Amino acid sequence: MKGHSGRLFRLSFLILATFGSATLAMAQQGQYSVSEVPFTLPGMTSHGGLATYYPIKSIDGQTIVLRGDERQTFRYSLTSDTVYCQGSEKQHDWTYLKKAGKKTITIMTNGDADNKALIVWDRPPSISTSHGAVVFALPQLCK
Repeated sequence: MKGHSGRLFRLSFLILATFGSATLAMAQQGQYSVSEVPFTLPGMTSHGGLATYYPIKSIDGQTIVLRGDERQTFRYSLTSDTVYCQGSEKQHDWTYLKKAGKKTITIMTNGDADNKALIVWDRPPSISTSHGAVVFALPQLCK
């Protein structure tokens, strides 16, 4: 009986360890409040903002809608001030995002109440752990 309990404990531990690793990997979708960014853009009302990172549900020249978990949607206005980053290259409009498909993108706004997209990146943020702390980094601002 004791050997069976030991195997069960080890199996439980492996399942929990696997789940913990998967949780961090699945955190590649969500929202994160950013208190300081190393740039300023037209339309920014603070030094930080809200980063939302999910796949695109729909997009046109005026609006982008991201598909969240559990049928959530996040709708953002695209304006003449919106910056579009495809990798490290700045794009003149949103059309390159049509090819993003199910890929996670990142949108930064001024904050919770503002639905104006300041920056749209064609990639997710970087999320990792360092010394037990979660490290969140926005993609690099394109030029």
